Parts: sequence; structure tokens; C-alpha cells
Amino acid sequence: MPIKGLQLIFLLFVLALDIVHLFPTFEIDKSQSEQTGVNTILVDVSWTTHDYNLHTVPSLLAPANPLSSRQFSPINKKIYANLKQLNAEYARYAAWYPFPHMAVSELDPPSGLFQCGNVGTNFSINLSCEQNNGMISKIDFASYGTPSGICGQMKQGTCHAVNTSSIVEKICLGKQKCSIPATYDNFGDPCFGTEKRLWIQVQCDPPQNNTYYNFTYMDPTLQDFLDATDGHSRIINFCTHEGTYLGD
Repeated sequence: MPIKGLQLIFLLFVLALDIVHLFPTFEIDKSQSEQTGVNTILVDVSWTTHDYNLHTVPSLLAPANPLSSRQFSPINKKIYANLKQLNAEYARYAAWYPFPHMAVSELDPPSGLFQCGNVGTNFSINLSCEQNNGMISKIDFASYGTPSGICGQMKQGTCHAVNTSSIVEKICLGKQKCSIPATYDNFGDPCFGTEKRLWIQVQCDPPQNNTYYNFTYMDPTLQDFLDATDGHSRIINFCTHEGTYLGD
């Protein structure tokens, strides 16, 4: 094909592309020009008719994020003071993206033959032998202080409240379940100035293998939420791991 013919085909091709490119822009400009001077559209909502009644209750969502946390926010107290003043009848607490999940529930490992607990001061150990109508038949180990080891191999540390076993036996022995707060009111302070923990190991009759989610470790933001909504209906969302909610 002669060179002039090739040049003509090329020019027609470029012209066709320009037309295709400009056509959408022309349509948009035309649409915008037609709307010039048009009054703002008003949406009128009428409540006189409806399809059906929703059997739901609206609730206030208080997400956990750095803007409301004690650790990072200078307006933490103001936020929860306002939440309390709102006097909301229904409120929900939930972890929220893209912030780290603070309200994370801990899944305890399977217990095996022994039922064990290990918490810091001002938390509680919850023990259960409820399966098959069982009961707590033996207290193998109990120490408030600086115990060490693992479930099945616990041992006392240099700091130990001597009344730990007797208190745990009084609360738990012969019961299907029990809760033991690790507090100075229960055990005193066996070593002032030292970080202390409560460790307990018990056995069930009949023996059973338990695992469960532990909700006793509350982060400070959740505690602030509970204080601000005290006396009202609350829903708490915990996370089992990143991206998964345990539920209400």
C-alpha cells in the first residue's frame, strides 16, 4: 500500500479515537449545563404510611478506639461523662475498625484432668465442674502470691498467703462451680510492693475436660462504658481474634 494511503488510515484512526474520547465529556458537560440554575432537590419523608413494623430497638453504639481510651485520649472523661448524661436506655460496646481490638475475650485451653485458674490481683478465677452434674471434689493447689509452674505442676513461690487453701476450700469444695476474687480482702497482702497472682488447681468428680471463653479481663475502656451506662440495658461485643466477633 502506498505511504500516502497508510498516512490517511492513521489520521482517520486518530480522529476516531478523539471522537470517542470527547463524546462522554460532551454528554457530561451537556448534563451539567442543563442542571445549571436548577433549585436544590428536597426530599420529603412521610411517616403516614409504612409497609410493616420493625420488631427492633435502636441502640447507641460506643466503639472502642483510641479517641475514647484512658491511655491515649485527653477527652476520655468528658466522653463518658456525656454518655452518662445521655441516659440512653440501650447501649452497645464494640471493637471497631481500623483500631486495634481492645475488648478481646480469652479462650482458655482444654483443662484435661485438672481445672486450673491463674489471675492477677482484683480479678476472679471462675471454676466449673458442672458437666454431668459434677462437683469440685478436691483442691490440689491454691496460692496467692508468686506461684509458678503450669496446670498440673504448680508450686508455691517465695511470696504466699498461708490462708489461700482454706479460703478456696470454703468457697469451692463440694460445689458445682465457684468464683474466687483475688483481692486483699480475701487473702491480705503477703508481700507488700510485689505483684501478686492467684493460682488454683482443682479436680472434678466425675472428671471432665472443660474449655471456655473468659470474660473477666476487662480493658479500661470497657469499664468506663459500664460505669457510664450503669442501670441501663447494655450489649457487649467481644472479639475472639482479628475480624471475628464472638457475639452479644
